[in-house]
Parts: sequence; structure tokens; C-alpha cells
Amino acid sequence: MQWRDPVDKRNFYFMTANGALYFTALAFIDGTIVVPLFLNQLTQSPVLVGLASTVRTVGFFLPQILMAGWVTGATRLNRFIFRLHLTTRLPLFLPALAVWFDAPPALVALLFLSAYTLFAFGEGIAQVPWMDVFGRTIDDSHRGKLFGTMQALGGLGALAGTLVVQRVFASPRLTFPDNFALLIAIGAACMFLSTIMIRLAVDPPKTKEEARQLSVAHVLRRIPQYLTEDRRFSRMLLVQVLTSFNVLGFPFYILFIQQAGVLPPWAPGFLLSLQVLGQVSGGLLLGYLSDRVGNRRTIMSVTAINIAVPLFIVFSQQLAGMAAFAGTGLGFMFLGACFGGWLGFVNYLMEITPAEKRPVYVSLSNLFSAPVALLPITAGAFLRLVPMQWIFWVVAAIEAAALLLAYRLPEPRESRGAGTLDAVGKVGLAGAKRTVQGALGERAPTPAYPPEEGKE
Repeated sequence: MQWRDPVDKRNFYFMTANGALYFTALAFIDGTIVVPLFLNQLTQSPVLVGLASTVRTVGFFLPQILMAGWVTGATRLNRFIFRLHLTTRLPLFLPALAVWFDAPPALVALLFLSAYTLFAFGEGIAQVPWMDVFGRTIDDSHRGKLFGTMQALGGLGALAGTLVVQRVFASPRLTFPDNFALLIAIGAACMFLSTIMIRLAVDPPKTKEEARQLSVAHVLRRIPQYLTEDRRFSRMLLVQVLTSFNVLGFPFYILFIQQAGVLPPWAPGFLLSLQVLGQVSGGLLLGYLSDRVGNRRTIMSVTAINIAVPLFIVFSQQLAGMAAFAGTGLGFMFLGACFGGWLGFVNYLMEITPAEKRPVYVSLSNLFSAPVALLPITAGAFLRLVPMQWIFWVVAAIEAAALLLAYRLPEPRESRGAGTLDAVGKVGLAGAKRTVQGALGERAPTPAYPPEEGKE
């Protein structure tokens, strides 16, 4: 692999390790299996199960608009992320300690939801700075590889983690809630190691910081302008918002399977392993698609996977024996694969936005997905009135609409290719030869700092 500069190489490895350890940690505090089962057994409240899912999503999306203007002029963002994550991830140890000190269930639930909320908002605050460092220091020919490798390695770590989860659930010496306390503590430890990795990455200095700093009010006032000045962004944003409706079913799939009673009691641990296996294979596939065939097709693939998840899980519960297990397992493998759905959207955004506006566009793309996060808690309240599978039919229908709109998205690389062909006559035969060689061979790293942007 050709490196653009030493920073590209260093950050590729440490940011990959940062993300891989993060995904490994999520196996122990998984929001689709571990957290719903923990809160459901602890409180017997579907509303709190939905609340945890809502908090996780709102905390990730909502703070980003507040960070966008500051990030455009901030420096040493790797150190900022490091300190932030120390503050917001270490409290995850508190509910585990409360369990081990025999605290009342209500206090354990309160500590867990508080720490989980702090963790979620920490992820949201760090997202724009992380993406800013990523966008400025990682060459565009390496971005798909980084995300794909990150998810694949993180998936392998999480796969090992699921084996631990299965052993913990099966151990007669670890009963509820001690088993969940151990899993949460291991997850928090992996989060700490992930935090160390981002500190080892580097954030090169920017130029013209003062001129590029934007206030929150400035960003908010210009939201209509940002939405209209680039139609590709607004069209991608609509697809992303519709795709994010998949969170509606996330916390309830495992509860639906338990209620159906078709699978054995030990099935959740095995399904978590299949989910992680889907995350590994999905990360590799989506990373390959992003680099080789374009991010429009990557987004279409993600929406198609999101349609398959509820269909496989619902219909499989009408079967019996190995057929039910196989269908449900495929559903959870697809569920793991769709966790990497952000890859196509992020890289599409990187290709259509200028570097100086990228933090703003990243925050806007996630801000408009934030209201969708309220759906799980709303669904949890409605479960007393409607069958759970109705929620899954709604998810499938919305994802089908997202797929149709994704098909109509323009491919940024095709428009860039047209511009290159127009320029061939101006730059002469030598330039044309280099263009053809680049098209036939591996994409070479782009110049680190285009003249019109200035060196970051």
C-alpha cells in the first residue's frame, strides 16, 4: 500500500486499532442483545429497554451540531478525544461495581443508565473531531480499507468476546446479575484500551484557524444554505435518515425471539456470535465495495441488508428445529453486517464535500438522523397495544423506500471521471497516459494538500 506521508501511515494503524478495540468492547455491552436482556431482567420494563436504545442513538447524534463549528478551527483533536473518552467511558465500571457490592436493582439500573448516557454523549461529542482528523490525515484511497479493516479486526475481537459471553451465560457459578456485571466490566476495559490508541494518533496543525472557526449559531443559521448548495448532500441525507429507521427494531429482535420460544435458552449467546460474524464479513465486503465500485452501490447494499433483517427474523419464528435456527441466524448475521452501514454514507460524504466544510456536513448528516432515535422508546410504549412484529414490518417498508432513493443517488466518482476526460485535451498526451494508467492500476494516493485548500 502506497502512503501519502508518514501521518497517513501512522494514523491508519492507530485509528484502525482505536476502532477495532471499540468494536470489540461493544460485544460485551451489545445494544441489541446484552443491554436489552440485562435491563429486561433487572427491571421487567420494555420502556427502559427502549430508553437505553434511544439514549445511545440520541447521545451519538445530537451533540455533533454543537461541535462542528469549533472543530473547524481546533487543533490537537486527538488529545481532546483522549481526555473526553477517559471521562465518559470509565464510568461504565460503576454499575458493575454496584452489582458486586450488592446494591439494590433500582440503584444498579440508575447507575447503568447514567453511565450509558454519559458514554453515548461522549461518543457523539467525539465523532466530529474524529472524522476531522480522519478526513485530513487519511488519504482517500485508504479510507475504505481503514474502515473495512477496522470493522473486520473489531469483529474478530468481538467474535472472541462472544465466546466469553457464551461461557459467562452458561456458567452455573455466574448467575444474574453477576454475569452481566462481568461483561460490562470487560467491555469498559476494552474501551479504555481503545482510548489509548487515539492518543497515539497525531493531528497535524491547521492553517488559518481563526478564519475557519464557526460559532454554533453560524452553523444553525446556515442549515438551509448547506442543504440547498449541494443537492447530492441533501439527497444522500434523505436516504441516510430513512436508513436509520433500522434502529426501531434493534432492541426488540432478541425479545421477540424469546417470546416466540422457538429457540433454546442458550440461543442468545450463539446469535451474538453470528451477529459479530456478520459484522466481520460485512465490514470486509462494504470496505471492498466502497473502494472498488463506489459508495452509491455500498449504500444500496446496506439498505438491502436492512430489509432482509426483519424479514428473516419474523418468518423464522414460524418454523421449527434447524430451519428456525438457520433463518434466525441469517437474520442476526445481516444485523451485524448492517452495523457497518455508516461506512458508505461517510465515504460518500467525504467525496462530495470540501475539506474546510467537512466537519459541518458530518454533523448535519447525523443531526437529521437524531429524531429517529426516539422511535425505540416510543415503540416500547406501544408494545402493550400492538404485536411486536408490526414494528418489524414498518422497518422493512421504510428500508425499501430508502433503497429506491439510494438507486437514484449520483456516483461522485463518475462525475469526477467526466471532468478528467474533459481535461485530457488540455494537458496533452502525457496527462492522458497517466490517467489511463491510474484507471487500470491501483488508485494512487492523492496529493496531501490541494493548492486551493492550503496545507492542513
